[in-house]
Amino acid sequence: MPRIRYSDASKEIARYIAKDNPKAAREWATKLRKKCKTLAEHPKVGDERAELGEGIRSTYLGGYIIYFRQREETLEIVRVRRGELQFPFL
Repeated sequence: MPRIRYSDASKEIARYIAKDNPKAAREWATKLRKKCKTLAEHPKVGDERAELGEGIRSTYLGGYIIYFRQREETLEIVRVRRGELQFPFL
């Protein structure tokens, strides 16, 4: 399975949730890691998002959008944002 690398920007959501509810943040991070493991096994899933950068794709986890790209043997989690937020953000 490819290695998963989380950018600093992709970790912001968990930090934000943890300010009010550390337990919820841990539970959410567990769900995110599980979803990202699936993405690493199937990096061509999700929608192509060429307008955001070369190789960027997106998929959902609840009300959040995960932006990612495959780089050699690594799946890079570029950003995780709430679904209702607007561009630009990468």
